[in-house]
Amino acid sequence: MSEKLCRARTAAEVFAPAYGADGERLRDRPSVIVPLTGTTAQMLVEEAKLAEDAGADILEWRSDFMLATHEQLSFAPLGREVVAPIVAATQVPLLLTIRTNGQGGEARLTAGRYRLLLAEMLDTLVHIDVPPERIAIDLEHWFEGTPALAARAQELGCTVVISHHDWFETPDPEIMQIVYEDMLELPGVVAKLAVMPHDDADVQALLDVCARVARSSGRAVMAIAMGNAGKRSRFEGTRYGSVATFATVGAGSAPGQPTVEELLAVLQR
Repeated sequence: MSEKLCRARTAAEVFAPAYGADGERLRDRPSVIVPLTGTTAQMLVEEAKLAEDAGADILEWRSDFMLATHEQLSFAPLGREVVAPIVAATQVPLLLTIRTNGQGGEARLTAGRYRLLLAEMLDTLVHIDVPPERIAIDLEHWFEGTPALAARAQELGCTVVISHHDWFETPDPEIMQIVYEDMLELPGVVAKLAVMPHDDADVQALLDVCARVARSSGRAVMAIAMGNAGKRSRFEGTRYGSVATFATVGAGSAPGQPTVEELLAVLQR
């Protein structure tokens, strides 16, 4: 991968597709996403600096960890107290994620509360001094308001990741392909699918589907097989068209995540 993509300065660069429209391969290593899971602004800024120094290409603020301990928080103060300081203290992009409990997150949110928090997030980004090209927004595929929120985020200049997590199984390949295709119906978004494998055959099935979708669509897609059984997907995903993977500096956000050091040692071989 080029140095530009290794230390991208925009979210669009971080999530650049693995294949062009003509099937040409455009990248040979994934972007490294490091989750930030602190529950105070100071903790999060310190985590962000450590993650960037360790080699993160993009930081993911999992704000549901904070929302789980401060249930009445609105996103407006969080934007000023967390987002702006992280962006000021680092140079890599920031992915903003509110992971709901049903998708494996820490916060138990109704659909209405999820919609409100995301709307507040987008409104707050307008009013704080943060370059929108440094920001990506995660929106969950299940939510009926995702298409409208995705369009709004893109109007602001942010990159949008549409995600779906199956914490119980790896669906049949036909189902996984349909999920990817459904997510990619939204123009310009990155499609992320995470599943729980029971064996290596499940991991291979996910990677094979990812490869077909990445090549046929020329779009940015991500494939994550969770847990220890799926660990190789985090190291090998880019061979199958997955544009990014997750690694940890300190606490992780999902089972099976390697450390940044472990991941980079394999990617640089």
